[in-house]
Amino acid sequence: MATSNANIRKMNKGLSFLNPVDVDGDYYMHVTDYAIKYGYNELELIGPTHHGVKGNCDGMMYSRKYSQFNCDKDSEYIEYCLDVVNKCTKKAHEHGIKNYFWHHELDLPNGFKEAFPEILNENGDIEVTHPIVKDYLANRILDFFHAYPYMDGVVLTLHETKVPLLKLKNQKLDKVGRVKYVTQILFETCKSIGKELIVRPFASLEEDYVMMTKAYEEISHDLVIMDKWTQFDWSLTAPHNSFFNKIKHNPLRVETDIFGEYFGKGRLPLLLKDHIKEKFEYCEKFNPCGYISRIDRGGNHPFGEVNEVNLVIMYAVLNGLDVDAEILKFMEEKYGKEVAPELKAIMDTTEGILKKIIYLQGYYYSELSRFPTLNHSKNHFYFEMMKDEFCIASDEWFIPKNWERGTLDGVIAEKDAAVKEAKDAFEKIKALESKLDKDEYAKLYRQFANLDLVARLWRTITDSYMGYAKYFETGKEEYKTLLFSSLDKLDALNAEGLALLGKKFFPFDIDLNKNDMIGLFTDETKRSFAYEEKVYNELVKENLTDFIICGGATESHKLKKEVNFSDTIFVNEELVRICGNRKGLAWSLINAHGWFSYELNLKENAENTIEVVCGASGETLDLKITVGDKEIILGEKVEGKKLITIPYAAKKGENTVRIRFDRLSGSTPYAYTIKVK
Repeated sequence: MATSNANIRKMNKGLSFLNPVDVDGDYYMHVTDYAIKYGYNELELIGPTHHGVKGNCDGMMYSRKYSQFNCDKDSEYIEYCLDVVNKCTKKAHEHGIKNYFWHHELDLPNGFKEAFPEILNENGDIEVTHPIVKDYLANRILDFFHAYPYMDGVVLTLHETKVPLLKLKNQKLDKVGRVKYVTQILFETCKSIGKELIVRPFASLEEDYVMMTKAYEEISHDLVIMDKWTQFDWSLTAPHNSFFNKIKHNPLRVETDIFGEYFGKGRLPLLLKDHIKEKFEYCEKFNPCGYISRIDRGGNHPFGEVNEVNLVIMYAVLNGLDVDAEILKFMEEKYGKEVAPELKAIMDTTEGILKKIIYLQGYYYSELSRFPTLNHSKNHFYFEMMKDEFCIASDEWFIPKNWERGTLDGVIAEKDAAVKEAKDAFEKIKALESKLDKDEYAKLYRQFANLDLVARLWRTITDSYMGYAKYFETGKEEYKTLLFSSLDKLDALNAEGLALLGKKFFPFDIDLNKNDMIGLFTDETKRSFAYEEKVYNELVKENLTDFIICGGATESHKLKKEVNFSDTIFVNEELVRICGNRKGLAWSLINAHGWFSYELNLKENAENTIEVVCGASGETLDLKITVGDKEIILGEKVEGKKLITIPYAAKKGENTVRIRFDRLSGSTPYAYTIKVK
């Protein structure tokens, strides 16, 4: 893409980094120096946003007015940040670069509601509008900028917090009011001391996006809204962000991922030329005031690796330079003129190979930041899509509109093509060994070996999904054989990868520090299959109108749920689906509530009896069950399982009904089985 420099608008050009990990002073300074060298004018520090102690503004500074909560802070980490962050932000300021820090709300210290019980409403939730809450939020911002005077502003996200602002019950304000109220506190506090607030809608539903942008507009038309250039999240499969057209009056700042948060985290070779150019061309239609690019994830970064080429591509796009010329220049400087054209040609194939791996005929098939867990696979319908008569009804963001799977032979052909192309790329890299510096070759070898292994892993895991699902669909033993042979092959590939690459093998999870993600998957799949086969055979004998083994790979029934926040777990060796995130089974740092629903088959024009076996993580079963237009609210002590019987009279022509489960408190409800008699 050759564009005249004269045609490039003046805009903010930034980098966001340390996503989401502890501050590293050496790396922070490296990024600062890089920004200075290449003319970036903004830096955004993300930091360990989801950490209960180190995350957000609280984790980097001491409170003054609310000093009673300092005892729970990590003073060693704070002192470290006060030193290195102030050094880096000061240097950036001296070169005309603005500094911002990511912060999430509503986030309150541990023990806050115990110290100030008057802030709780009758439902036991935080009342957002209580004066103490307002005072704390304002003072935290003042304390943060007092500690970090070279920070120019805060980037605000109203999700993934201890206190779920948008899901709190019995509030004096509705959702729009709450968003506006909390945002305005921070906006006015920042403005009073000459600092800025940037907001991130981070909404997966259009209605939430419209609601949040409406609240931002009412606060100020000067409030900058920053959002991702892919809709909902970072997958290569996600579409352009069509929500941009909901922003009517406020400046738009585009957030990009040029590292690969959900397609390898830098451990797989990836040249994102087409992706970056297409997304930039789309975003320019909205005349954004700037672009902020994420350049790392989970402790991995591109510097010194071949994937640094994506920073080069983004730089070229932002500055109207010839992209291919800049790529070749980077390759020549890093690897030498002799090998640069060959290496560029190999890298040019990587985006297409990865798309074949993480797509399934255009469907989001895996985030590719780690080997998928069994829960992830169930939640994303990977088993269901392997049936001849698959039934996927969820309206979640990772399912393309009007998706057509095609034949299962087509699915396998797509994965086979990825295997072949990855192997070819790996062989071409090995042929360059004599032309490359030893250390540079070792890094390329590692990345392309991982690509080869990952293509084979995803081809094999596809067989495991198919064997599991089609066994229950058809009853044929050949599919059970396919399931277990593919699980054995996954274990063999795991051993091969670990022997070849050790902890550099892709499925080693750098976020969870687990190096046997494949073994975890195969073990859980065998455990899940054994349970599901046993219960399935028992339920079939009852000659029911319909039944669901909740949390199983075959639950299907047009499952809908709250994006990623309806997990499956084992409870006393029995599968269940839960309302919410399984991390802790209590108020999650990611999502406090949750829901899921199924479509049940009925005997039409007849009396039906729906039997639901439920349980809860806590002592109380706090659950709302909705069947059609009938609501059942449960709030009672429970030990073990509880049978709930729901009569339902189906009208003439009514042969299905949707049953929905909603969480109501910190006690996580779950369902074992559902029967229709």
